[in-house]
Amino acid sequence: MVILVAIPSYVFLHHTRWGRYLFSVGSNAEAARLSGVNVPRTIFMAYILSGLLAAFVGVLLASRIGIGNPTQGDTYELQAIASSVIGGTSLFGAIGSVHGPLIGSFILSTINNGANLLNVNTFWQRVITGLLIIVIVYFDGLRRRGK
Repeated sequence: MVILVAIPSYVFLHHTRWGRYLFSVGSNAEAARLSGVNVPRTIFMAYILSGLLAAFVGVLLASRIGIGNPTQGDTYELQAIASSVIGGTSLFGAIGSVHGPLIGSFILSTINNGANLLNVNTFWQRVITGLLIIVIVYFDGLRRRGK
């Protein structure tokens, strides 16, 4: 399923005009608007694509556990943000790739698996994930200031 989503996402974001528009709106919406990008339409399409991918994940999760439980993925948003940030996506916009969050998710899964093997409480696993996000965003901010 990862390959089914990752390869078209890579092509879509890095080899199409709409992908360049999406990066430009994420970087500076006003500059993108002045360059001729329809910013509201681009944002609307990004939300549509996000909703479709969220629905896909919902179907996969429901098929995994056998029922539709609305609270099943409560902590997944933190893991998604952490995977993206660990993989090099900037929370400040316009920097990112498809393969970065994939690598970040493998790293985060390894950290979580190690914490489970060490019998670390799930509360502290979330704290560790949050601290990891804060540290990486801090260093990303320092890197951006240095440019």
